[in-house]
Amino acid sequence: MNNPQYPPYGRPSYGQQSYGPGQYADAAGDLPTAPFWRRAGARVTDSIIVWAFGFATIFPLVLAATGSGKNDSAWSTPVIVTMFVAGAVLPFVYEAIQLAVYGQTLGKRFLGLRVVQADPGGEHLTLAQAIWRAAINNIVYQLGIFFFLVIGVTIFVYALAGMLFAAIGVLLSYLWAIWDQPLHQAVHDRFAGTVVIDDRVEYE
Repeated sequence: MNNPQYPPYGRPSYGQQSYGPGQYADAAGDLPTAPFWRRAGARVTDSIIVWAFGFATIFPLVLAATGSGKNDSAWSTPVIVTMFVAGAVLPFVYEAIQLAVYGQTLGKRFLGLRVVQADPGGEHLTLAQAIWRAAINNIVYQLGIFFFLVIGVTIFVYALAGMLFAAIGVLLSYLWAIWDQPLHQAVHDRFAGTVVIDDRVEYE
């Protein structure tokens, strides 16, 4: 890069023009959208980091404090709540803070990706966008899965099948980025007004 001009947060602006809802077509040529396989790799990396930490620290502490490990049922309320905290709430906090400060999680940084605004194109995320995107990506997506889990283990065991449909819905929300045009936004990007870009691409 030759003497790039950095906007706030030390990153370049990929587009000075502002785009309204549904008017991102002109921005597509300016924003180097990230390859899907690297996005998937970053998501898997982040999930391994956070879930490993959550289930290795929070889970044993809750079991020890509540004595749930001694219960006949493995699906006590503390266990389910702890699973939700470790699998949804903790990843939400992890992602929201890093996106708000850096525009990257550890997984995205490792694979050279960055999350920016779609309007105005390329600008650093606002705090509200970082929180909203992380909330959809981690808590909202998980609600359906945990809803059917709770119903299945407490009321009606066949409700566990609903977890499969909820998981398929989450998968499709991510796969949406493959065929979405022009910015290859996943569902959470659409709602948050964000774009995942290739941070390794050189630009003027």
